[in-house]
Amino acid sequence: MSDTLRDAVVEPVRDAVPFLVITALWVVVMVVLYGLFLATKPGDITYDAWVHATVFVVPAIGFLGQILQQALSG
Repeated sequence: MSDTLRDAVVEPVRDAVPFLVITALWVVVMVVLYGLFLATKPGDITYDAWVHATVFVVPAIGFLGQILQQALSG
């Protein structure tokens, strides 16, 4: 592999690893907290779909914003 190709491939991957690790950890924490939320709610209460969606949509917006930032800076 030539040095130019190596720099073009290895550097972006190396830069993306911390972001991917943080994202994976955040997804695990989010799912655990959401599970606790569902496990501890009283049985006679039901939530609308928007309540459940906010658990995943809000972090997804931040995730997509970070991806956009990485794409524009690279």
